[in-house]
Amino acid sequence: MKKKIITGSSIGFCFGVTRAVEMAMKILDKHKHLATLGDLVHNDLVMAELKKRGMKVIKDISEARGCPFIIRSHGLPPDILEKVKEQTDIIYDATCPFVSKVQELVKALSAEKNFIFLVGDPQHPEIEAMKKIAGNNCIIVKPESRVNFLHIKAARWAVFAQTTLSLDLYRAAITRILRHIPAEKITIFNTICPVSIKRQNEALKLAGRVDLLIVVGGRKSSNTRKLVLTGKKVNKNTLLVESPSEVKSLNLAKFQKIGIISGASTDVSCIKEIIRILSNHPAQKNHRR
Repeated sequence: MKKKIITGSSIGFCFGVTRAVEMAMKILDKHKHLATLGDLVHNDLVMAELKKRGMKVIKDISEARGCPFIIRSHGLPPDILEKVKEQTDIIYDATCPFVSKVQELVKALSAEKNFIFLVGDPQHPEIEAMKKIAGNNCIIVKPESRVNFLHIKAARWAVFAQTTLSLDLYRAAITRILRHIPAEKITIFNTICPVSIKRQNEALKLAGRVDLLIVVGGRKSSNTRKLVLTGKKVNKNTLLVESPSEVKSLNLAKFQKIGIISGASTDVSCIKEIIRILSNHPAQKNHRR
């Protein structure tokens, strides 16, 4: 029986990543060099191409002296941005517009004396930036952690999610927060990116239709890892593939239907190459989307 390769409808870069990568390409065409603090996007293949064109990923802000600088798609904490301005006056902002809106919302609610809850990964650059924006009256809640919030005496609370978090993890965290709520008022915002929600839903549906679900994306990418976790809820044969070369070593003999979806920072050319490799396998000639 011929194998079927079913490609998800939501693949390739999301709007925010497209914007960031295209902006970086134009800047590199103009200046021939460009600095960023941490990866512009969480995909090693994309970053390798940008570095080849002249991008420098720096760890210390002093390395940006006199060099055009681009703010990564996840945003930067305000204090770090001020330090960057001391090193260079050529600064481009590639912060995802959706992330920027959430940052402004966090800033506004914090100014109104709300205690801010940020549900997400404490080490993710997006959450790090938002914590700095929120100021001292803020706590980061790991999605699956058990924390007692009774010590927080603020009258008003506001809860936000990392934009790449899964809805299930956010709901679970909200439930735990609501068990310990001395606040007079609590406002819960759904700040998960609509693209992330759409792809998580598609991963869930596609995983139930296929024998194997391949999630294409960077291992550093939060939204890509969430897609893998989502797929595994209904299909244990869900795996993450970062590059086309990884596909060549896969043993696919027992899988008749193979689904392919991607993280938001995965270049569509990578996905097409993976489809080509799978389609050229002697037993895998039936591909549809």
